[in-house]
Amino acid sequence: MSIVWVMGAVASLAVGLLAERILGIRARRQSEKLTALKERLDVYANYAKLATVRQVEAEETLAGLRREAAEVEGEILSLQSAATGDDALTPMEFYCVDRVARPGGPLWYVAVEALDATAPWSGIRTYAVAAESAEDARRRIVERHPSPTAVTISPAIPLVLPER
Repeated sequence: MSIVWVMGAVASLAVGLLAERILGIRARRQSEKLTALKERLDVYANYAKLATVRQVEAEETLAGLRREAAEVEGEILSLQSAATGDDALTPMEFYCVDRVARPGGPLWYVAVEALDATAPWSGIRTYAVAAESAEDARRRIVERHPSPTAVTISPAIPLVLPER
């Protein structure tokens, strides 16, 4: 019976060694997987740090753009209020050329500035011209003041008179 015991002990030793090797191989594989997962986790942690830095940069840029937009919006509002203020309104005294405007017909605003002493006036004269187009209105003013060296004539723009 002692041989059976010895054989059983040897067999269990062989099974134990075989199981130890198998479990050792599995443990090494699991350890390698764990190491690879830790490396991936470190990479993702670095991505998270980079994303955080970029998010802060983007928020700073966005805040700067919002400040700039607010400044531009304030500037636009001030320009709009200046454009609609009483001082910036189109002059209420106009020279008329040769036609009376039809009710509802287009009026054009043309400014003519005297450049030198040969002009019959000094400063700027504003004309309200009744014409079908801007080109026609400007052409009629050029016919009235043909000297290009004595005066400068602005482009014709639509004239809308305020309701009083």
